[in-house]
Amino acid sequence: MKSFNPSIKIKNFCALTFALLTLTLTMPATMARADSGILDPLDKTALKEGTVDGASLIERMHQRATALRNYSFNYKMKVFKKNGSVLESGSFYFKKPNYIRLEEKGPYKKGAVAIIGPNTDGRVKAHLGGGLKLFVVDLSPDSGLLKSANGHPMVQSDFLSLAECLKDYEQKGMTTVATAAPVRVKGVGKSVYILDIKSGKTDKQLWKRIAVDPRSYVPVQWWDYNQNGNLHSHAQWQDFLADRSLPDQLFTIKHGSSAKKQLLEMQNSNDTVSKNKDNKTNKS
Repeated sequence: MKSFNPSIKIKNFCALTFALLTLTLTMPATMARADSGILDPLDKTALKEGTVDGASLIERMHQRATALRNYSFNYKMKVFKKNGSVLESGSFYFKKPNYIRLEEKGPYKKGAVAIIGPNTDGRVKAHLGGGLKLFVVDLSPDSGLLKSANGHPMVQSDFLSLAECLKDYEQKGMTTVATAAPVRVKGVGKSVYILDIKSGKTDKQLWKRIAVDPRSYVPVQWWDYNQNGNLHSHAQWQDFLADRSLPDQLFTIKHGSSAKKQLLEMQNSNDTVSKNKDNKTNKS
C-alpha cells in the first residue's frame, strides 16, 4: 500500500494555479472583454482590441437607409448642460421621396409638430403645442426653431441623413472605428455593432459613439461628446417599423390629431369599407 505524500499534492496544486494564472495574463483583451460580459458604452477606451475600420459599417448603414421606402420610430434624447439636463421624446415618420412628420411628446417643445409633405414645396409646416397649435407657421428647413435639444436639425433626423452625416465625417478626415462583430452593450437589449467617430487622426478624441442594429443597420443608440471630451447628449431609437403603409395625408397639419390617431382612423375607415363590400357580395 502506497503511503500518502502531501508534498506531491501541494506541488500539483501549485503547478495548476501557475498554469491558470499564466493563461489569464496572456489572454487577448478581446477574450477578456467577452468573459467579463458586457461592454460599457461610457468607457471611452472600450474599443481597443478586436476592431476594424468603420468605413464598411457606415457604407452598409447608408445602403440600407437608401433602400428604406417609409418607416416610423419613437425616440428619446437626454442633453447634458451646465444647469441640468434637457429631456426630449417623440415620434418620427418618413416616406419617400422626402416626406417627414415629427411630433414632440416630451418636456422639450411638447405638443409641437413639424412636417414636410406633398404640399409644402420643400418647406416646413409647423406649430407649437398647447393653445399655440392653432397657429401654423411656414419655416425654412434650416430654421433655428427646428433644432432638436442637442442642436441637430430635426428635418435631418431620418436615417439616410444620419448616414450621410457619418460619411461626411469620413470625408473630413475623422477616424472611424467599429467592432468586427456585434457585441453585448450595457443598456442595449441586444447585441449590436459599436461605431466610434474620433475627431481627428492624431488626437483620437472620441466624438460620437453609435450602437447599430446588426439586422437593419439603423442606429439604436447614439452618444455625442463635446470638444472637452464630456458627454453632451444620448439618443435612443425604439419601435422601428420599416415599409409600413403611410398615406400622404399623414404629412399634412391636422389640428388635434396625432399621427397615431390618424392612422387608427384610416384603418377603421378601411375596415368599414371592406366590411361593406363583403356584405354586398354576400347579399348578391
